[in-house]
Amino acid sequence: MKTVLFILSFFCGVFALFSAPPSGPAEHGWKLVWSDEFEIDGTPDTKKWFYEYTGFLRNKEEQWYTDSSDNIFVKDGMLHIVARLEREPKPNPWYKEGSANWKTNRKFIEITSAGLVSRGKAEFKYGRIVMRAKMPKGQGVWPAFWTIGADPDKSWPDNGEIDIVEYVGRNPHEKSWMQGAMHWKSPEGRYRQKNGKFPIREDLTEDFHLYGIEWDEAKIDFFVDDRIFLSVPLEQCGNAQYNAFRSAHFLLLNLAVGGMLGGEVDRSCLPAEYLIDYVRVYQKVE
Repeated sequence: MKTVLFILSFFCGVFALFSAPPSGPAEHGWKLVWSDEFEIDGTPDTKKWFYEYTGFLRNKEEQWYTDSSDNIFVKDGMLHIVARLEREPKPNPWYKEGSANWKTNRKFIEITSAGLVSRGKAEFKYGRIVMRAKMPKGQGVWPAFWTIGADPDKSWPDNGEIDIVEYVGRNPHEKSWMQGAMHWKSPEGRYRQKNGKFPIREDLTEDFHLYGIEWDEAKIDFFVDDRIFLSVPLEQCGNAQYNAFRSAHFLLLNLAVGGMLGGEVDRSCLPAEYLIDYVRVYQKVE
């Protein structure tokens, strides 16, 4: 009987996880308020995006971010973000001999990549935020689609971060995985994090999938192809005085390599390409 109850409980849990997909944009009440369809070949639309800052930026990652068309461009209706192994390592202009800082103790730039940021150009509070994309192949690749709180008076993690999707590539003997996550500072001033892995281990590098969130004043639901895998009540993330997820956020797209989450990099997999078909933001009609 215990075995039967366990099996029933397991299947009920799986059913609950996927039984309530978020409302589709075609359903009543959703309005498209912003999008980038990446329809014009060339550079990304500067009315919608900035390039990521040049340099080594976060998480001890191996890539040097650039705005080069070798690393980021629009072609055939897609945004292409490409992580490349440089033919000849380039001198790191930030290098300082004897430095203990990971950004300045690397003598050379060996891997380059790119990203886009919508700060000041597209900022949103609540809505259905989606991206249709195909993930890159290879151990150590770490593409992401995420948000940061836009309040200029707040710094990370106080301003909040929503990782709509983080994909982590692994070698053929380990399964790759993806997660959604949130980062914030508690009212007591402590760093907090909540994350959840997408439990279906399908190969996300073989085809395009829809990655997104539905976000309102009560909660954020994370989904892949309209299958919710993580739901976070916002009452857990602040108080009446301040909640980082009840404020506007801007969007980020980037392809990291290695670092604290990406791990060891198989350099033979480079160049690796992150393909984004579109990014769209819907909001409820009042």
